[in-house]
Amino acid sequence: MPKKTLFEKMGFVETSPTESEVSELGLTEESKEPELDVNKVPDLENVPDLSHLVSLPVEEAAVDIKKENFNAKELEREKAGKMNDIPKDIGDKLDLLINAYEKNKMLTIDEIYRNAHLETDVKKSIFMADVYLKAIPENLPMDLKRETVLNIMNVSNISLDELLNDAYKRIDSLNTVLEETVSTTQEIFNRNDATISELEKRIEDLKEINKSRKKFQEDQNTLIEYEIQKIINLVEFVKPKK
Repeated sequence: MPKKTLFEKMGFVETSPTESEVSELGLTEESKEPELDVNKVPDLENVPDLSHLVSLPVEEAAVDIKKENFNAKELEREKAGKMNDIPKDIGDKLDLLINAYEKNKMLTIDEIYRNAHLETDVKKSIFMADVYLKAIPENLPMDLKRETVLNIMNVSNISLDELLNDAYKRIDSLNTVLEETVSTTQEIFNRNDATISELEKRIEDLKEINKSRKKFQEDQNTLIEYEIQKIINLVEFVKPKK
Protein backbone atom coordinates (compact mmCIF):
# COMPACT_ATOMS: atom_id res chain seq x y z
CA MET A 1 0.00 0.00 0.00
CA PRO A 2 1.58 3.40 -1.03
CA LYS A 3 2.31 5.87 1.72
CA LYS A 4 0.06 8.93 2.02
CA THR A 5 1.47 12.39 1.80
CA LEU A 6 1.09 14.89 4.63
CA PHE A 7 -1.68 16.74 2.76
CA GLU A 8 -3.56 13.48 2.20
CA LYS A 9 -3.31 12.58 5.89
CA MET A 10 -4.63 16.04 6.88
CA GLY A 11 -7.61 15.69 4.51
CA PHE A 12 -6.68 18.47 2.14
CA VAL A 13 -6.36 16.07 -0.81
CA GLU A 14 -8.89 13.32 -1.57
CA THR A 15 -7.59 10.10 -2.99
CA SER A 16 -9.55 7.26 -4.54
CA PRO A 17 -9.08 3.81 -3.07
CA THR A 18 -6.86 1.42 -4.94
CA GLU A 19 -8.00 -1.98 -6.20
CA SER A 20 -6.31 -3.70 -3.28
CA GLU A 21 -8.07 -1.44 -0.79
CA VAL A 22 -11.37 -2.11 -2.47
CA SER A 23 -10.86 -5.85 -2.26
CA GLU A 24 -9.80 -5.58 1.40
CA LEU A 25 -12.91 -3.61 2.34
CA GLY A 26 -15.17 -5.96 0.41
CA LEU A 27 -16.47 -3.15 -1.82
CA THR A 28 -16.86 -5.23 -4.97
CA GLU A 29 -19.42 -4.50 -7.63
CA GLU A 30 -21.53 -7.39 -6.38
CA SER A 31 -21.59 -6.04 -2.82
CA LYS A 32 -22.48 -2.55 -4.02
CA GLU A 33 -25.55 -3.77 -5.92
CA PRO A 34 -27.08 -6.74 -4.09
CA GLU A 35 -29.48 -8.91 -6.02
CA LEU A 36 -33.22 -8.61 -5.27
CA ASP A 37 -34.71 -11.64 -3.53
CA VAL A 38 -38.09 -12.20 -5.25
CA ASN A 39 -39.32 -14.43 -2.42
CA LYS A 40 -39.05 -11.53 0.06
CA VAL A 41 -41.19 -9.12 -1.97
CA PRO A 42 -44.54 -8.60 -0.15
CA ASP A 43 -47.88 -9.11 -1.87
CA LEU A 44 -49.67 -6.02 -3.18
CA GLU A 45 -52.53 -6.30 -0.68
CA ASN A 46 -49.97 -6.13 2.17
CA VAL A 47 -48.31 -2.98 0.82
CA PRO A 48 -49.77 0.23 2.38
CA ASP A 49 -50.87 3.05 0.10
CA LEU A 50 -48.16 5.72 0.48
CA SER A 51 -48.81 7.52 -2.81
CA HIS A 52 -49.99 10.62 -0.96
CA LEU A 53 -46.58 10.88 0.73
CA VAL A 54 -44.55 11.06 -2.50
CA SER A 55 -44.58 14.85 -2.64
CA LEU A 56 -43.82 15.27 1.08
CA PRO A 57 -40.37 15.65 2.61
CA VAL A 58 -39.02 12.61 4.41
CA GLU A 59 -39.63 14.07 7.88
CA GLU A 60 -43.23 15.09 7.12
CA ALA A 61 -43.96 11.73 5.50
CA ALA A 62 -42.74 9.89 8.59
CA VAL A 63 -44.87 12.09 10.85
CA ASP A 64 -47.88 11.55 8.58
CA ILE A 65 -47.48 7.77 8.74
CA LYS A 66 -47.32 7.91 12.54
CA LYS A 67 -50.46 10.05 12.63
CA GLU A 68 -52.34 7.60 10.41
CA ASN A 69 -51.34 4.66 12.60
CA PHE A 70 -52.34 6.58 15.74
CA ASN A 71 -55.69 7.65 14.27
CA ALA A 72 -56.45 4.09 13.18
CA LYS A 73 -55.77 2.78 16.68
CA GLU A 74 -57.88 5.54 18.23
CA LEU A 75 -60.73 4.71 15.83
CA GLU A 76 -60.59 1.05 16.85
CA ARG A 77 -60.62 2.02 20.54
CA GLU A 78 -63.57 4.35 19.97
CA LYS A 79 -65.53 1.64 18.17
CA ALA A 80 -64.77 -0.85 20.93
CA GLY A 81 -65.82 1.69 23.56
CA LYS A 82 -69.12 2.38 21.83
CA MET A 83 -69.84 -1.33 21.58
CA ASN A 84 -69.13 -1.71 25.30
CA ASP A 85 -71.46 1.20 26.13
CA ILE A 86 -74.43 -0.67 24.61
CA PRO A 87 -75.79 -3.07 27.23
CA LYS A 88 -76.36 -6.59 25.98
CA ASP A 89 -79.69 -6.85 27.78
CA ILE A 90 -81.04 -3.57 26.38
CA GLY A 91 -84.29 -5.32 25.42
CA ASP A 92 -84.88 -6.44 28.99
CA LYS A 93 -84.16 -2.96 30.33
CA LEU A 94 -86.58 -1.41 27.85
CA ASP A 95 -89.26 -3.89 28.92
CA LEU A 96 -88.73 -2.92 32.56
CA LEU A 97 -88.98 0.78 31.72
CA ILE A 98 -92.14 0.26 29.68
CA ASN A 99 -93.71 -1.86 32.41
CA ALA A 100 -92.83 0.76 35.04
CA TYR A 101 -94.36 3.45 32.84
CA GLU A 102 -97.51 1.42 32.27
CA LYS A 103 -97.90 0.81 36.02
CA ASN A 104 -97.69 4.52 36.77
CA LYS A 105 -99.86 5.61 33.87
CA MET A 106 -103.40 6.74 34.57
CA LEU A 107 -105.66 4.51 32.45
CA THR A 108 -109.01 5.60 31.16
CA ILE A 109 -111.95 3.21 31.29
CA ASP A 110 -111.83 2.79 27.52
CA GLU A 111 -108.12 1.90 27.71
CA ILE A 112 -108.84 -0.74 30.37
CA TYR A 113 -111.54 -2.30 28.22
CA ARG A 114 -109.35 -2.13 25.13
CA ASN A 115 -106.42 -3.78 26.93
CA ALA A 116 -108.77 -6.56 28.07
CA HIS A 117 -110.01 -7.01 24.44
CA LEU A 118 -113.65 -6.53 25.44
CA GLU A 119 -116.56 -6.06 23.07
CA THR A 120 -116.70 -2.60 21.48
CA ASP A 121 -120.16 -2.98 19.94
CA VAL A 122 -122.65 -1.39 22.35
CA LYS A 123 -125.45 -3.72 21.18
CA LYS A 124 -123.43 -6.71 22.45
CA SER A 125 -122.43 -5.12 25.75
CA ILE A 126 -124.17 -4.59 29.07
CA PHE A 127 -124.44 -0.91 28.24
CA MET A 128 -127.27 -1.70 25.81
CA ALA A 129 -129.53 -2.05 28.86
CA ASP A 130 -128.60 1.51 29.79
CA VAL A 131 -129.58 2.68 26.31
CA TYR A 132 -133.01 1.08 26.66
CA LEU A 133 -133.39 2.35 30.21
CA LYS A 134 -132.82 5.96 29.15
CA ALA A 135 -135.46 5.57 26.45
CA ILE A 136 -138.13 4.74 29.05
CA PRO A 137 -139.96 7.52 30.92
CA GLU A 138 -138.31 8.25 34.26
CA ASN A 139 -141.61 8.37 36.20
CA LEU A 140 -142.26 4.64 35.73
CA PRO A 141 -141.68 2.29 38.69
CA MET A 142 -138.35 0.47 38.66
CA ASP A 143 -139.94 -2.97 38.29
CA LEU A 144 -141.91 -1.79 35.29
CA LYS A 145 -138.77 -0.29 33.78
CA ARG A 146 -136.92 -3.61 34.20
CA GLU A 147 -139.75 -5.57 32.61
CA THR A 148 -139.96 -3.12 29.73
CA VAL A 149 -136.21 -3.32 29.04
CA LEU A 150 -136.25 -7.12 29.11
CA ASN A 151 -139.18 -7.18 26.70
CA ILE A 152 -137.37 -4.84 24.31
CA MET A 153 -134.24 -7.00 24.47
CA ASN A 154 -136.30 -10.11 23.77
CA VAL A 155 -137.94 -8.52 20.76
CA SER A 156 -134.56 -7.28 19.51
CA ASN A 157 -133.01 -10.78 19.82
CA ILE A 158 -130.46 -9.57 22.33
CA SER A 159 -129.27 -12.34 24.64
CA LEU A 160 -129.45 -11.47 28.32
CA ASP A 161 -126.78 -14.08 29.11
CA GLU A 162 -124.35 -12.47 26.66
CA LEU A 163 -124.90 -9.08 28.26
CA LEU A 164 -124.39 -10.51 31.74
CA ASN A 165 -121.23 -12.30 30.57
CA ASP A 166 -119.96 -9.03 29.11
CA ALA A 167 -120.69 -7.32 32.44
CA TYR A 168 -118.70 -9.99 34.29
CA LYS A 169 -115.70 -9.53 31.98
CA ARG A 170 -115.76 -5.76 32.43
CA ILE A 171 -115.94 -6.00 36.21
CA ASP A 172 -113.12 -8.54 36.19
CA SER A 173 -110.88 -6.31 34.02
CA LEU A 174 -111.61 -3.30 36.21
CA ASN A 175 -110.84 -5.26 39.39
CA THR A 176 -107.57 -6.49 37.88
CA VAL A 177 -106.40 -2.92 37.20
CA LEU A 178 -107.59 -1.89 40.65
CA GLU A 179 -105.61 -4.65 42.35
CA GLU A 180 -102.50 -3.88 40.28
CA THR A 181 -102.80 -0.21 41.18
CA VAL A 182 -103.08 -1.01 44.89
CA SER A 183 -100.15 -3.43 44.69
CA THR A 184 -97.94 -0.97 42.78
CA THR A 185 -98.86 1.83 45.19
CA GLN A 186 -97.92 -0.36 48.16
CA GLU A 187 -94.58 -1.23 46.51
CA ILE A 188 -93.87 2.47 46.04
CA PHE A 189 -94.83 3.19 49.66
CA ASN A 190 -92.58 0.41 50.94
CA ARG A 191 -89.65 1.53 48.80
CA ASN A 192 -90.07 5.17 49.76
CA ASP A 193 -90.49 4.31 53.45
CA ALA A 194 -87.24 2.34 53.32
CA THR A 195 -85.51 5.28 51.66
CA ILE A 196 -86.93 7.66 54.25
CA SER A 197 -85.66 5.40 57.06
CA GLU A 198 -82.21 5.34 55.50
CA LEU A 199 -82.21 9.11 55.13
CA GLU A 200 -83.39 9.59 58.73
CA LYS A 201 -80.60 7.33 59.94
CA ARG A 202 -78.15 9.27 57.81
CA ILE A 203 -79.45 12.53 59.31
CA GLU A 204 -78.95 11.18 62.82
CA ASP A 205 -75.45 10.03 61.91
CA LEU A 206 -74.63 13.49 60.57
CA LYS A 207 -75.98 15.09 63.74
CA GLU A 208 -73.71 12.84 65.81
CA ILE A 209 -70.76 13.77 63.59
CA ASN A 210 -71.51 17.46 64.11
CA LYS A 211 -71.85 16.92 67.84
CA SER A 212 -68.53 15.08 68.03
CA ARG A 213 -66.85 17.71 65.90
CA LYS A 214 -68.15 20.47 68.13
CA LYS A 215 -66.74 18.69 71.19
CA PHE A 216 -63.44 18.21 69.36
CA GLN A 217 -63.30 21.91 68.51
CA GLU A 218 -63.99 22.93 72.11
CA ASP A 219 -61.29 20.60 73.47
CA GLN A 220 -58.80 21.78 70.86
CA ASN A 221 -59.57 25.43 71.56
CA THR A 222 -59.21 24.91 75.31
CA LEU A 223 -55.87 23.15 74.88
CA ILE A 224 -54.46 25.80 72.57
CA GLU A 225 -55.77 28.74 74.61
CA TYR A 226 -54.25 27.24 77.76
CA GLU A 227 -50.88 26.85 75.99
CA ILE A 228 -51.02 30.40 74.63
CA GLN A 229 -51.79 31.77 78.07
CA LYS A 230 -48.97 29.73 79.56
CA ILE A 231 -46.50 31.17 77.05
CA ILE A 232 -47.79 34.73 77.69
CA ASN A 233 -47.30 34.25 81.41
CA LEU A 234 -43.73 33.06 80.85
CA VAL A 235 -43.02 36.00 78.57
CA GLU A 236 -44.37 38.39 81.17
CA PHE A 237 -42.24 36.71 83.80
CA VAL A 238 -38.92 37.00 81.93
CA LYS A 239 -39.55 40.31 80.22
CA PRO A 240 -37.68 43.18 81.88
CA LYS A 241 -39.77 45.63 83.80
CA LYS A 242 -39.93 49.16 82.49
